[in-house]
Amino acid sequence: MKVAVAYENGEIYGHFGHCPMFAFYEYGDYVTDCTKTVVDTSDRSGHEAMAALMKEQGVDAVLCGQMGGEAKALLLSMGIVPIAGYSGHADTAADLLVTGQLPLAGDSEAGACGGCSGSCGGCGGDEGCGCGGGDCGCGCGSYDGEEAW
Repeated sequence: MKVAVAYENGEIYGHFGHCPMFAFYEYGDYVTDCTKTVVDTSDRSGHEAMAALMKEQGVDAVLCGQMGGEAKALLLSMGIVPIAGYSGHADTAADLLVTGQLPLAGDSEAGACGGCSGSCGGCGGDEGCGCGGGDCGCGCGSYDGEEAW
């Protein structure tokens, strides 16, 4: 399986179409059998350009913070699964995705905004996401700066 994660400074980047780089994770039979490649995408912009890159790279799924409906539809038309609404450590989120342990976006256990992937940044305190601007509901509301994993 090959997963692309919108990437910046080791974290999941906030927006698919304007991401400065992507981390591509190619998994073998085990999660420990993974090759990671980081690609600079600062010369591309917009969901069409990023979707074309995903197709060129043979990606199965894309994980990011935000993604519009047109971008999701375009990826789906290419056979690529779009997964939006996440933040946190990119490497860990990719591993959780391929092992089936990444909380579903909108899951009450993960928070109304898609989950924090352990960094309590899933909703960023945004009033519009349904968390009321406080605890995102991820279960680590008393987050003290330590990684949850």
